[in-house]
Amino acid sequence: MKASALLIILTLSLSLGFAQFSLDMETGVAFTGYNDLRIPNNTPNSEFSFKDDLESKAKMYGRANLHYLINRKHEVSLLYSPITIKPTGTLDRDIIFMDETFAAGQKINATYRFDSYRLQYLYHFPNQKIGIRALGLTLKLRDAEIALKNADTEASKVNTGLVPLIGFEFGHNFTDDLAIELKGEALASKFGRAEDVLLSLKYDIDDVYSLYAGYRLLEGGSDIDEVYTFALLHYATIGASIRF
Repeated sequence: MKASALLIILTLSLSLGFAQFSLDMETGVAFTGYNDLRIPNNTPNSEFSFKDDLESKAKMYGRANLHYLINRKHEVSLLYSPITIKPTGTLDRDIIFMDETFAAGQKINATYRFDSYRLQYLYHFPNQKIGIRALGLTLKLRDAEIALKNADTEASKVNTGLVPLIGFEFGHNFTDDLAIELKGEALASKFGRAEDVLLSLKYDIDDVYSLYAGYRLLEGGSDIDEVYTFALLHYATIGASIRF
């Protein structure tokens, strides 16, 4: 998937000529809002929470987004966004996960990993200083893992799949250098949903460098026979953009 996406961008660059690349580098702290699961989604497996039944500490994160602006209207981008949280604690009841029983009273070490690779196309509406600025489509490759381990038992569930999303950007320019932006990707169906949305204040230092800071929300999950899992993460974020 990653190699194919890079090949697409390279092909566009060679066929259309150089326009403009930019790179967003983002970091901050992620906090768990909720993280509920039942895997598989049938009896006798238990529904439990990495937030309420275990402790999920705040986690530093990082992500990178490479953009290729073909012209003022068309943009292609690649995103790498990994996150791993390590919930821990002692259960006050027996939990059945992946048909394995994790007994109450024993310390649990868990893993919640959700790595995302995305290829996005956006159509920009030129000269939009206020309101909707871009719409597009995203193809997301999800590489996820949920695992539990105690002194006696361990089990894990790995899930990889492609998910289509709708991309969007809204904004308002206070000055030529300062703007508030709302951008993200989202889609919902009867099988589940996914949202990744950033509200930020962006400042252009010059024609090359920009800084931004704000709040990111990552939420979603699936309710199917294979898994029931829904999570909400809150991000306090800062980032920098470099155009070259």
